[in-house]
Amino acid sequence: MLNPSLALLISIAVILILLRLKVHPGFAIFGGSLIVSLLILPLQSIPSHMLKSLWNYQTLRLLVVVATALILSSLMEERGLLAKLAAAMEGIGPRMAIHLVPAVIGLVPMPAGALVSATASRGLIKRMGLAPERSTFINYWFRHIWEFSVPVYPAIIITSVVLSIPLFSVVKILYPMTALVVVFGAVVSYVILRKVSYTKGEPASKKTIAYNLLKASWPILLLVSLILAGLDAMIAFPVILVLLALQQRVKWPEIKKAFKYGLNPKILFLLYAVMLFKTIIESSGAAHIVLSDMQAIGLPVLVILAALPFLMGFATGYSPAAIGIALPLLVPFIISDSGVNGYALLVAYVSGVMGLLLSPLHLCLILSAEYFKANLAKVYRYILPPSLAVEAIVILIYFIAT
Repeated sequence: MLNPSLALLISIAVILILLRLKVHPGFAIFGGSLIVSLLILPLQSIPSHMLKSLWNYQTLRLLVVVATALILSSLMEERGLLAKLAAAMEGIGPRMAIHLVPAVIGLVPMPAGALVSATASRGLIKRMGLAPERSTFINYWFRHIWEFSVPVYPAIIITSVVLSIPLFSVVKILYPMTALVVVFGAVVSYVILRKVSYTKGEPASKKTIAYNLLKASWPILLLVSLILAGLDAMIAFPVILVLLALQQRVKWPEIKKAFKYGLNPKILFLLYAVMLFKTIIESSGAAHIVLSDMQAIGLPVLVILAALPFLMGFATGYSPAAIGIALPLLVPFIISDSGVNGYALLVAYVSGVMGLLLSPLHLCLILSAEYFKANLAKVYRYILPPSLAVEAIVILIYFIAT
């Protein structure tokens, strides 16, 4: 069997090549999963891993949440709520609105949440005449600004548990990164929007804007409230879906159309492929071997703190997996007798999230690009500069502080 570090890199390269050849992301990721499986696992164990990924609770939960989120967004679009939400935010200003919609929806740590915000922003983006790649960047980037500061995000909770430190302490260390991510994202979006001409509508009063926002976004606001109150997303989404259907008195043809949209076989297969890849990485112990290989060639601690989480984030496209796999291996570098090394934690966590944001396996990126019909390679032209800038600043902070 091949060295897992090399096998992992080969599989990622294959996925990127297949995506470049315009193979559907689900099939590309599934192909990468098969390759890494064949290279590092016994042949007879592969079918059991495939079944394990399919019937795994996390996979089933992901399928339920994403399918329900798609059905919900379809119904909201069908009933005109998403158009009204974007229109209400336009009262604040169109340029502000296309940032606020994904940011507000981003308060909910839902799988593929960028697809919901993309649906909500579509009409506004179309009127502004933004190119698909630019639309994808703004929607995708501002959907993820809370990954560092909202304590309901699984990656932050996992960090607290793995390091055995209070959740408040983790957020205290990480929350300035949200401001940094917003700043660099705003610089890129300013360049994108500075030449965009847009005819402003009649200004509305603050009271009217607030009322229209509440009327159009109550399903999202209630969803956020339920999840922040601790209700599992697998329960919260169906509950909101039922309430929306009742409140809007949705007819059977509309329900049928929404379910057809939410149960798209290609989307469901894509979700399964991502979870299969994650299962292979976890089951094979590839992350541990990657760390051992890094230490064996004498890489500095800073490089290990940055490279391992980044690679796991890039390889899985799933923040709980990236942080959950990498962080336990980095505990000796982050926790010592004197307490938590906040700078080491900052590098490790941010690197994992930057790897996640750049991952071609990240559902939000794949689905956003597919929704706007964007060229994924061209989307990277916008994502890469702010991601590298944030990573560079975090590394510089660590270097100066230590």
